[in-house]
Parts: sequence; structure tokens; C-alpha cells
Amino acid sequence: MSPHRLALTLLLIAAPGLARTAAAQPSLVAEPDRGVAVTHAPAARAFHLTSAILGQTRPINVVLPPSYARSAPGRHYPVIVVLDGESSVPAAAAAAYELSGNGQIPEALIVAIPNPDPLRGRLHDLTPPGLSVSGSSLNEGGDRFLDFIERELLPAVDRQFRGGEPRTLVGHSSGAVLATWAAATRPAWRAVVAIDAPASLGDDWLPKRLTARAARPGAPVRYISIEARYGWSDQAWRSLVAAAPASWLLYRERLRLESHESAPMLGMYLGLREVFRDYSALAAPEAPTTGILPYYERVGEALGARIVPPRRVLAQVSEDLAAEGRGAAARAAYQALAAAYGAPEDSARRLAEIAGAERRPPPAETVEGLLATPFATPDEARPFVGEWVGDIVMGPDQPRTNAVRLRVRIAGGRVVGETVRTGPDGAEIVRAWEYLRVTPAGLTWGTMNGMRPRAVVLFEGVLRGDVLAGRTRFGGVSLPTDEGSLHFSFTRVRG
Repeated sequence: MSPHRLALTLLLIAAPGLARTAAAQPSLVAEPDRGVAVTHAPAARAFHLTSAILGQTRPINVVLPPSYARSAPGRHYPVIVVLDGESSVPAAAAAAYELSGNGQIPEALIVAIPNPDPLRGRLHDLTPPGLSVSGSSLNEGGDRFLDFIERELLPAVDRQFRGGEPRTLVGHSSGAVLATWAAATRPAWRAVVAIDAPASLGDDWLPKRLTARAARPGAPVRYISIEARYGWSDQAWRSLVAAAPASWLLYRERLRLESHESAPMLGMYLGLREVFRDYSALAAPEAPTTGILPYYERVGEALGARIVPPRRVLAQVSEDLAAEGRGAAARAAYQALAAAYGAPEDSARRLAEIAGAERRPPPAETVEGLLATPFATPDEARPFVGEWVGDIVMGPDQPRTNAVRLRVRIAGGRVVGETVRTGPDGAEIVRAWEYLRVTPAGLTWGTMNGMRPRAVVLFEGVLRGDVLAGRTRFGGVSLPTDEGSLHFSFTRVRG
């Protein structure tokens, strides 16, 4: 059986009068052979939970993250609670599956709460007290429903499915009303995605309350408003942005060619992407390698929870640290990868590379050290000041086109080096050098590699007359001598 479709059989232990014992805590009870089909994502499993707060037994759908069956028992997952679970779970699960697979959000538990009564019961559960929605009273059950989620549902999910922080609440329409109310009044929610919320109801009743919370001290909030037909007024949003501290993350987007009914699918994707925008592998630093995992520690601090970096990030960091000769750090990253996502298929190769790095002495040359090296002084670099024209090619016998230029100049008392190419539109593409040193043989300069390995591409040039020629190498990593090496030759055309 695929781990994506793992069904856990849970036992309900009834113990009247022992409400505070572990046995009497609310438990999610599996409904055999019932599931919700989710295209291109793990299947949702159906459960029910008996609630003392609501005085009801409520259906619950749970989607396990892809790594759930392979991860270590100590790994806990962020929880994304989705309202209107009977209709929203396919979109939420598909969006989370795609985003986490691309390393843009953490793998998470999707907990979707269907409405047993889609009309009056839904309106009662999703309307906060003090607001009238669709003709409802001003004394509906939104607060009680949030109490049920926070005090009964989430603890059951944490116990039975290794759920944890941070918590994200996602709602559409009336669900977005309750989600916005939770952002305004409930510190349990670090992030909220409100899709097409009718925020202007009751003379901006909801925006005023969220703006008031933004002006008070407290835990930061990530509030995402994805809008199609409804949403915030521009004035109300400006007031919220002005009141919110820098620690808050606020994002608002208006969807084109979407209706109120079609907005949830795209809204789930965009909303979750923006909630975790700093988590994304696309937002993490590219180099140096030693700064990537500390970056994710800071992301976790901002989210109020320990966050496991994306699988591909841990895999690449472990491999790159081994190439840099940092064996102990590479092993720690590998162990984090295996605990969070299961051992990779190529674990034997990875462990052999790590063992080799552990046997080598500490690296004498590091990426951090190269980037921290002071540039040559103006006097040292003066023989190289000017413009040079030439090529960077795979082999010495390739034809020359003089398609690349080098510029070395002195500006503000400092040496500046640049590599210049011409784009398809004729505009210059300029890459500033990050390393520049005059050597007895000539000049060595470098820039960070734009891909892996996370190394400094060093151009080690020998000066003969007006020709500066040589080969490149990856600085700060240990690779076979000629791997990735390029040939270059430049002739001075202006001094």
C-alpha cells in the first residue's frame, strides 16, 4: 500500500468521568473504507470526532503529508486547517502537495472540517458573534466553533498524527469571515488565508478588528487576502498595513478571470505560497552553504516553531558540505534529511562521500574565506586597469568570437571588476566580481557560481604582454581537477 494512502485505525476509548485522562481525550475515529478522492495528491481519510464543546460528532478529513510513513516518529508537521472541508479539501490538498513538492512550503497535515448542515449549520459555525452574515443573528457560534478546533480537534491531531506549530487557518467566503475573525482575536493562529472574504459587511466590522489587533503588542500574524468578487476595500487595507508592525506579513491579491465560486483552487495555492514565502527554497540564500540551515532556523523563529527545511534543500546542503570538506556538518544535514523524509535511495553514495570528507583535514580554502578576501588595492591593480576583450570557452581549440569583455576600474578609491556580455536586445549584462587578487603571475578574479556547486568560480589568469589567459576552477569545494573547468583569453583594448 502506498504511504500516501496509509489509513490509521484508531480506537476510541470511552471513560466517563475521566475527562482529564489521556484515555478520555477526544480522538479522531477512522471511518473504514471512506475517503475523499484527491487528484494528484495523497488521499484524504475520513474520521469523526465527538465534541463536548459542540455537543456533536463531527466529520473530519485528514490528508497526511507525503513523507509521513517514512519520517522519524519524533517529526511533527505544521497543521493547515481548512473550513468547508467537504468542498475545499481537494483544492487544499492538491495545492499543498504541489507547493511542498517544489520546496515552497513545508509538508503539512491538511485537516478539513466538512459541514454536516451546509446551510443553517454552516452559517452558525462560521459567523463570529457580533456580525450578521446573510441575515443571521448577531449571536452565532463562530467563537464556539473556534474553541472546538483549538481545544479538541488540534490536540487530537497532534496526538494521533504528529501535528504541531505553526497553525494555518484557510477559509473561503463565510469561512474567510471566520478565518479573519480568528486572525483578529485568536493567538493560536500564526497564519490565515482568507479567500474572497466579504470583508465590508457591517461597515468594515472585520477589518476594524484585525486592524485593532495589529496596533496592539502580541505575536505576529501572517494574513493573506485573495480576492475575486469580494475582499477588502483599498482604504481598509491601507489602514491595516499602516497599523501592522514590521513582524506581520500582509499580502493581498485580486484574481482576474475568477468568480467567487472558482476562486478557492487558485486562492489556496497563492495563499499558502505567500504564507510561507520566506520558507521557499527559492527564497533561501544560494551561498555560502553554511548559511542555508541557519537561515531556516530564522524562518522557524519568525513562524514560532521549529521548521524542517525542504527535502531538496537538506539533500543539496548535505552533498555540498561534503564537497566542501565539512564532514561533520554534512553528516548532521544528512541525518536531518533521513529523519524528516526517510533515507534517500542513494544513501550509500552520500554516506561514502561524507565519510571521505570526514577523513580529510579541514579545508584550507572556503567559500566564506574567498568572499571575505580584500580586493587588490588600486596600486596593485593598476597594471590591469582598462577594458579587455575575449572569450570563455570549453576548450582551447574552440573558435574565438570576442563576445565577452572585462572592465577593471578604480572608483571611489576602490578597485571594481566586471564581466560584461551583450544580451539579445543589445543591452549590456554586467556581472560584478566578488573576488579580485593580483598574483605574481597575473590576476585572479571570481564570482559566485550561479548553480551548484555553491563555489566561487575563480579565473586564474596569467599576464603575457597584453594578453590575460588561463583556466577556471571552483574555489572552496573539492572536485576532480578538471571538472567544470573553462578556458579563457582576453586582450587589452583600452588602458
